[in-house]
Amino acid sequence: MYDILIKNGTVVTHEASFDWDVAIRDGKTAAVGVRGSLEGGSGGSCGGAAKEVVDASGKLVMPGLIDPHVHIHHPFKDGFSADDFYSATVAAACGGDTTVLDFAIQWDQSFDLSATAQNRNSQFEGDAVIDYSFHACPTVSSMETVEQVPRLIEAGIPSFKLYMTYSRQGRMCDDGVLYEVLKQTAQRGAVVGVHAENDAMCMFNSDQFVKKGWDVPRYFPLCKGNLVEAEAVNRVIYMNREAGGSLYLFHLTARQSLALVKEAKGRGENVTAETCTHYLLLNSDRYDREDGVNFICSPPLRSEEDREALWKGIREGFISVVSSDHCGFTAEMKRRGGGRFPATPNGLPGVELRLPAVYTEGVKKGRISINKLVEILSVNPAKVFGMYPQKGAIACGSDADITIVDPAKKKVVSAAGLHSPADWSPYDGMELCGFADTVISKGKFVVREGSFCGCRGAGRFVKRMCSER
Repeated sequence: MYDILIKNGTVVTHEASFDWDVAIRDGKTAAVGVRGSLEGGSGGSCGGAAKEVVDASGKLVMPGLIDPHVHIHHPFKDGFSADDFYSATVAAACGGDTTVLDFAIQWDQSFDLSATAQNRNSQFEGDAVIDYSFHACPTVSSMETVEQVPRLIEAGIPSFKLYMTYSRQGRMCDDGVLYEVLKQTAQRGAVVGVHAENDAMCMFNSDQFVKKGWDVPRYFPLCKGNLVEAEAVNRVIYMNREAGGSLYLFHLTARQSLALVKEAKGRGENVTAETCTHYLLLNSDRYDREDGVNFICSPPLRSEEDREALWKGIREGFISVVSSDHCGFTAEMKRRGGGRFPATPNGLPGVELRLPAVYTEGVKKGRISINKLVEILSVNPAKVFGMYPQKGAIACGSDADITIVDPAKKKVVSAAGLHSPADWSPYDGMELCGFADTVISKGKFVVREGSFCGCRGAGRFVKRMCSER
């Protein structure tokens, strides 16, 4: 007997869509077959084949979504972003996610990277409602950092993020360590991700803009112009080529950066580009609004030309992943900067709306197919970060992580209707559709008919393994 039978839905994979039923047992996908073939009966009767039946008529059945770029309880000055590990994963689950990847950032440099990762795991344990992992994020430019790489890979953390900026915050690693980590990971099939912005340009521009009094939001995209990102992307692509590594570009925003990715892929280099929901839906006009300070994030929101270039990059396969880059600061936290972008915490809340945002602006508007949506929100994150086919697949033996989407459900976005403690949304007032109706994590319901029903602490650390080279 199956635990759950999902019937009458359209199963969507990255390759095609099928009139399939899906059966779940003991936390795994146990069987997939044409409609009616798993019931042990006919005419819509379960026939004793499952303890519980989910009728997905008119709905889309997808592999559980994976958000590989979230910042939970993220520090800024003497405080933290509003969400904790429970509320953030509840919001993620209600947005259709069954796995999130956060960051083990080496804020306290007296702890090595391994101890930093262990600490991050302990913060998730007991609170996360869905599965999780994190990228190791070194901040110390030393050989000790490089020597930690093999140990972390063996511990099931085969992805790293290095900041190419934020030297004044103590987050940046220099190019020497970046290149050495690229070489170490190349030997072991792991992945190096970067926040690609030219630090010297960022610092110089910021200082000059402040001196001139150009520190209000509308100047922010000029302070961190497209060149700031593209130069860093160009530099790290060259380093990756020399190292023979696997490079992941977090939150790519600029059309010039995209052109560099196309060139690198054309040479056969292993470069994966990610962009984020807000860069696909919003542009730099937001900085002209009265609440423009809310939209301070790095890299900044770009021009309409950049926004359309990103959608084209997704269609053509040069952008492989769309994340939320969720960082849930409240409007009051944003205002603490006094309206000045250098003093404002960077980041936007958004983990709960990644699915409907991409569905509405991508699928409904004909920019991408529904299969491409599954590819960029589930399959590719699982493949890039060493979880496929345990995650990101509806296949026998895979984790029973399933997201059932109601394409007809429409909702006008309001922060009051979301689960994040952040009291505003970048998409406030927008009408979106394609919301998660039911979410199943490892064979257990976490969302039913749009309402959260999961358990605190049900999420588990996912030990990941990227392929050896």
